[in-house]
Amino acid sequence: MANFFYQPQHMVNERYVILKHKKRRVINVGKTKIVCLGLVCLLFLISGCVDTSMMYRGNHIRSVPVVTLQEGGAYANTWQTFALLVDYSYVHTGDVFEISGQLELSDHYKINYGNIREMYVYLFFLDESSRVLETVALPKTWSGSTTETQEFSKSLQVPSGTTGFSFGYSGAVRIYK
Repeated sequence: MANFFYQPQHMVNERYVILKHKKRRVINVGKTKIVCLGLVCLLFLISGCVDTSMMYRGNHIRSVPVVTLQEGGAYANTWQTFALLVDYSYVHTGDVFEISGQLELSDHYKINYGNIREMYVYLFFLDESSRVLETVALPKTWSGSTTETQEFSKSLQVPSGTTGFSFGYSGAVRIYK
């Protein structure tokens, strides 16, 4: 009977060392995960701090209308996609670009949706190959209704190499109830 409960001393110490070693590895893996998670969160925080003018830089505009920039007098036109209608007028003299106009959602959004959760509209300065040189955010003034018309006015410096401009947008709407 005595042999049943007997365990040699070297076996007890060996088991203790193995368990102690596994605890250290578990703790080290836990610390590594926490450090990695912290670095990933820091990366997301830093990437969210991109200057608006750098957004979309280098991208090509292909699927939306591009307006050729003309110097001199006042020019007015309408820029339209499936989702957004922009009535604008601009004056381009030297490196100064003054633009004003109205933003309006298309009839599809007015009929099918009730509210805008968020809406961002951008002006892109483009080179001769429709590559984005600089991005300018237009004022975020939409208060919620898809039927509202928003007005904007900006005076900007034109980046060198600019031959045209276009608009872009991103946002989310709420289902009409």
